Amino acid sequence: MVSGASLPDIAATGSGRPQSTDDQTVLTQEGRCSWYGPRFHGGRTSSGEKFDQKAFTAAHRSLPFGAQVEITELDTGKKVRVRINDRGPFTQQRVIDVSYAAACSLGIVGRGVANVALRLVDDKKATWPGPIYALQVASFTSKDQAETFVAALTPAQKATAVYYIKAPEPTARGYRVRFGPFTEQDMAKVVAAQLKRRGLSSDVIAEDFGHGSVVADNNTPEPSIKRGSSLH
Repeated sequence: MVSGASLPDIAATGSGRPQSTDDQTVLTQEGRCSWYGPRFHGGRTSSGEKFDQKAFTAAHRSLPFGAQVEITELDTGKKVRVRINDRGPFTQQRVIDVSYAAACSLGIVGRGVANVALRLVDDKKATWPGPIYALQVASFTSKDQAETFVAALTPAQKATAVYYIKAPEPTARGYRVRFGPFTEQDMAKVVAAQLKRRGLSSDVIAEDFGHGSVVADNNTPEPSIKRGSSLH
């Protein structure tokens, strides 16, 4: 795990993602997006509801059911908002599986997959089960250092799991870069092993997200998403 004292040799690369006030946390992920449609229409999703290919829904490995996620197609800038109601995809570096309707809005039906960025924009109807866990990969004394570190994550690291910067708290003053959250500690350990293979060591910690506490920039229509040079 990286601490703030070890960062002076990292060149500034700019913010990896938009941040709002210091007491808010933006959950973000980048990777490949795929879609599913007719073959699964009417079947049961992991949440128990029926899959409707014409609804704006999606499958994600860890975000809670009911969460609203904004997807940005990084090559065209097209955006769509979906509701998480299923689990998957389980193919390496694919981070979300959207419905046929959402794929049409993103313009990816013909291509099948696309490079995207995800941002949690509303979890008011979502349920965060407890306890939940996260992987802490770095801690810094300043927000700029944390954002520089996030901007320099490799594409493979960004696709591994949702990542975010946790702002200071009374018992933890630093800005902490974390991956997660995970509803099972065993899943956190699996992802920790994946991150280690991709050059990031981490510690499994208990996370303390409360209702609505992870939503930031909810009213920002077009957040900027910038890429930085790789650390590894």
